[in-house]
Amino acid sequence: MHVRTRTWFSFVVGAGLVLLAASRVAFFEPVENAALTLSAPIDSALGEVTRPVADFMNNLTDINRLTGENQTLQEEIEALTAEVARLQESERELNQLQVFMDVRGVQPDESFVRANVFAREPSNAQELIAIDRGREDGIDENMAVLTLQGSLVGFVTRVLDDFAWVTLITDPESAVSARIQESRVEGVVAGATNGTLTMEFVERTADVKEGDLVLTSGVGGNHPPGEIIGTVVEVDQAAQELFQAVAVEPLADLAHLESVVVLTSFVSPEPGQP
Repeated sequence: MHVRTRTWFSFVVGAGLVLLAASRVAFFEPVENAALTLSAPIDSALGEVTRPVADFMNNLTDINRLTGENQTLQEEIEALTAEVARLQESERELNQLQVFMDVRGVQPDESFVRANVFAREPSNAQELIAIDRGREDGIDENMAVLTLQGSLVGFVTRVLDDFAWVTLITDPESAVSARIQESRVEGVVAGATNGTLTMEFVERTADVKEGDLVLTSGVGGNHPPGEIIGTVVEVDQAAQELFQAVAVEPLADLAHLESVVVLTSFVSPEPGQP
């Protein structure tokens, strides 16, 4: 009797729990649905509010990325532009040397070094330029310096390891043994304080006329012979008792020198040597 009672009681309790759980689910389902229905507009509104912020942050990220890419591209463009400029400058230098060799007809035993002019002595008392080649490049004192077209600029007067000073032929202290190409009349071309040239010690009876080409003579052995100095622009036979005054215009444009050529194959003898 007691066993049947307990069994019945257990059945009733279990059924009651099942019914209670089912009733709770059925009861809360409408509430949950209602809550979802009420929150949907709020979620939508919040989405509309936060979407611009999210879009802004995404755009900001894109801007930062594009800025970085643009900076990288700018650096690459700068590097490529610099490389192109270097290549163009190298090509220009090679072309200049080729022109020099073609005009001059360089001999097998002749050597030279191309140099850039990077400074100029501003004093009126001196006519000097500085070149970016020095002792380490084989430059030595008294070497002749020419333009890329082959006309005489001056001579190296001071040499350091990586650069050198060149005294122009128009310097007041400059004196170069010279001769008239056609008549072979000899003299000395000297500089003056006003940047001009005068061919001195030319006899009054010597055959010199305007337009004559003046070359280095090589007399004394200090300078190579046959280098073009300039042309005669004025002759005054009555200027002096024994000599005529011969004005010479440099063939080189000494005021606008950018690049020059140093003849390294000619070195003047040391003092006291023949």
